[in-house]
Amino acid sequence: MELETGPGGRWRAAQRKRLCSRVSARGQATLLLGCAVVTVGLAVTLLVHFRSTPEAEPPQVSAAPPPQVADLPPAILERLPASREALEFAAVGALGAESGPVAEPGVSGRLFEYVPWEAAGVPGPLRVEYTLDAELTRQVFRVLEQGRVSLGHVILLDPHTGRVLAYASTDTESFPGTRAYPAASLVKVITAAAALEASPETASIPCRFSGSPYKLTRRRLDPPRSGNEVSLRKALATSNNQCFAQLAVHALGSNALVRAIERFGWLASPAPAHDAGSVDPGEDRLDLGRLGCGLAGCNITPLHAAQLASALVDGELVTPRWVDRVLDADGRLLPLPARPAPRRVMSPELAQQLREMLVDTTTGGTATSAFRDRRRRPLLGEIRVAGKTGSLSGGEPEGRFEWFVGVAPADEPRIAVAVLVVQGELYWRTASQIAADVLQRAFCPDKHCSVESADRWLRPHSTTVTAQKIPSER
Repeated sequence: MELETGPGGRWRAAQRKRLCSRVSARGQATLLLGCAVVTVGLAVTLLVHFRSTPEAEPPQVSAAPPPQVADLPPAILERLPASREALEFAAVGALGAESGPVAEPGVSGRLFEYVPWEAAGVPGPLRVEYTLDAELTRQVFRVLEQGRVSLGHVILLDPHTGRVLAYASTDTESFPGTRAYPAASLVKVITAAAALEASPETASIPCRFSGSPYKLTRRRLDPPRSGNEVSLRKALATSNNQCFAQLAVHALGSNALVRAIERFGWLASPAPAHDAGSVDPGEDRLDLGRLGCGLAGCNITPLHAAQLASALVDGELVTPRWVDRVLDADGRLLPLPARPAPRRVMSPELAQQLREMLVDTTTGGTATSAFRDRRRRPLLGEIRVAGKTGSLSGGEPEGRFEWFVGVAPADEPRIAVAVLVVQGELYWRTASQIAADVLQRAFCPDKHCSVESADRWLRPHSTTVTAQKIPSER
């Protein structure tokens, strides 16, 4: 900028002074208005610039963080309302509204209970909400009571998510569902899966046996030169002990069979508070044959059996869960342990092949009569069931252990079922009949069977939490 000093500078200042004196008042007003417009425009530009800058934004106010809990105690996650007394709990509906014990058929709600709790920053009691459906559980207990089952367990599972829909036990003291019991012929499903995985052509190789298919001796571990012949599919549907003992001895071997049993999760605990399964291949060929066909050497819990059924859907092993969510007394959700991802134990194609083979169990095999009414018509109409039976005498408690595991519908499974009952000398209903009656309750309201009828049990619990304080006493 040039300074107004010196002769030249004083001359220029004088010239500007004379020029300004010649401008009229109206011109001066126009100049002032233009300057004002420029000034306002510059101010607006600066304001927009600074407001668009991230640093100029006001700080965001975040919601209060959820309560921090190191870990919920195992006692909370292990709570399993499996006895009939659980139906005295209240029920929570799809939107979190409490409805009390559900009594009317078709009214669906999840069971929950209040549990005493003391922890810093987490007010109690806690509300433990379960995946168990109150009405479906009630229906299962009615089936057990009508069948006069004194020692029994029934588990219904969503095979895609692992959510336990119903868990009913008649006597949790003398016959707890958390203990492991003889797996019996359920092992045949794993033996078949391992054999087909190792050699797919096994499905087309006939099995040759002699005498009763259920009687196994050391000589019958080897196929006879002549005798009866059945396909693997027929052997599985009729639970042929000789055929599966031969598979274990000649097609698999001890190490491969034990690895398959372990891969299907039977040697680990399936869920909190439940025993791990066990396997003993024995010392010789006969012991291995007995393991492969289910006559000895393997113990599992009912939840293991439900997992096996769910693996028939697409070959993945899901982790069963029955605790849906836990809220403190202020209605805030408490963190639950992360759910393990499903683990693949066989290909989807092999799972579908096994399902198709196991349909024969309920249509022409060991459970045929259970899935027929008095007129010999299919009990579930057009809904096919893929299943496997098993029976073996044992102790603790004394009696014959009867199993049924399966999925329905066999084409696109919605529900997995596992039933274990201990029969004495006198009994009224088999495990297969109990399973058939339970599935009829699940799929056939008002005696009209449809796949869509199962959807009312499969709706997941809403994650919406109602702003409602839990009572401090109950």
